[in-house]
Amino acid sequence: MPPLLLCIQLDDGTTQSHSLPAGTYVIGREPGCDVIVNSQGVSRRHARLTVAETSVEIEDLNSTSGTFLSGAQLSGRTQLQTPASLHLGHLPFTLSPSSPEPTSSSTSQKGNYEIGYSLNVKPAPGHFFAGGFAAQSQQRLEMLYELPLQFAAESNLRRLYRLILDRLMALIPGAVRGAILLKESDSGKLALRASVPENLPPISRSLILRAITERQGFIWEEKPCELQDMSASMIAIGIRTGMYAPLIWKDDVIGLLFVDNPSTPKAFSREDLQFLLSVANYAAAAVANQLLQSTIEHNNRTLEHLLTNFSPKVRNRLLEKSRAGSLQPGGEKSTVTVLLSDLRGFTKTSSSMDSALVVEMLNDYFQILGPEIFRHDGTIDKFIGDAILAVFGSPEPDEDHAAKALEAAVHMQHRMEAVNARRKAEGLAFCELGIGVYTGEVLHGFIGATDHLQYTVIGDTVNMASRYCDGAGAGEIILGPTTLHSLAHPPDVIPCFIKTKHEGDLPAFRAPWKIAH
Repeated sequence: MPPLLLCIQLDDGTTQSHSLPAGTYVIGREPGCDVIVNSQGVSRRHARLTVAETSVEIEDLNSTSGTFLSGAQLSGRTQLQTPASLHLGHLPFTLSPSSPEPTSSSTSQKGNYEIGYSLNVKPAPGHFFAGGFAAQSQQRLEMLYELPLQFAAESNLRRLYRLILDRLMALIPGAVRGAILLKESDSGKLALRASVPENLPPISRSLILRAITERQGFIWEEKPCELQDMSASMIAIGIRTGMYAPLIWKDDVIGLLFVDNPSTPKAFSREDLQFLLSVANYAAAAVANQLLQSTIEHNNRTLEHLLTNFSPKVRNRLLEKSRAGSLQPGGEKSTVTVLLSDLRGFTKTSSSMDSALVVEMLNDYFQILGPEIFRHDGTIDKFIGDAILAVFGSPEPDEDHAAKALEAAVHMQHRMEAVNARRKAEGLAFCELGIGVYTGEVLHGFIGATDHLQYTVIGDTVNMASRYCDGAGAGEIILGPTTLHSLAHPPDVIPCFIKTKHEGDLPAFRAPWKIAH
């Protein structure tokens, strides 16, 4: 095999060429490399090229910016068919057979190739060196084909943004630096998502503002007559030329993608800009999808937290409303039954207990009381210390709300009796339960912003349920007259009165619940 001709396009647009006979060559920025490439985009020891009599092999040496063949990043050793077009990070290079005769700018011996091989041949803006334009166009087309699949397959979008930027710069020869910026949903400010170089991105606020304001991509080139008009940021980062493309989705600018060159004027062509705009369109769609997924996840978390207060049957109905988009803030008036339960003697009992034991006792009770409310299609409005405020007939209407509230109260007392028997046997502190039940009209529904809804019940009926709960002794269920009259099959009850501070004595009914043995 005759010596191979290695041609690397440098950051300043010139081409560095080397004639490589059979042997092994390390390519990189380090002075000890066989082929030295002075570019910050190339690692100190970037890749190893092995030229044999019948084969050519390249191996990436864990470089930072990668080695690419036909747009695909290489890992491990890769056999090459010459001629071949590759990239060291963002620098394009070719390998092709060359004449074995040495020339003034070549050598037949392996050695250090830093000196004497810069041909100073500048390609047309946006093009590779001779013979590379077709490969460049093919690689660009392949990248555009691959992007939707990569967006769909890559769950870590930060890695994907970095990959897009690296590939973009590899396929735009004049691009030396660049960045992707996205608008933050909460503040609306642009935030850096990926950049080259990684720790010092070339941010020109003036050019970014222009791209966002004009809502279209453009190529900016330094003009000596306009130096006095350049902003401080543009002068500080030393831009000679750059390309900027806003990320637009549904008529909203959600970010920006740009590349620039600090040393070469007219480094970009209209074809380069068109390619940048195509990539920007894909990036905008991916960002919009990310924002949508984040919104859905946030709403799901909010809904999941919200629905913990509802019975499974009611929860399913609310989920259906949420999917249909009809679960919105707002309230309505209707007749419901409110149940308020309270632990009798809790304050006195818990005052002498360790806080951990108090929490354990509350959990012991609440974990059996809550399911009974849910089992009878009730909704827990809130926990108030050792009390539970529950509603039947809301948020979904239920004709049997009064009967279900009474059934839930009876079962709650039975469960309390069983738990207390166990706690007594274990020598643990225990409390009795008093329950008040009242039926009447309330304003109920979801209040707050769409991303922070909270279910609540408002009205005098809630206050009346509290009065009847206060009037219930340990182990008692006290019904208001409206609840008793709402029952299609009222149980045998014991008429009584409860004393209140402002309303006087209120008529009430004590509902028996203990089973005679």
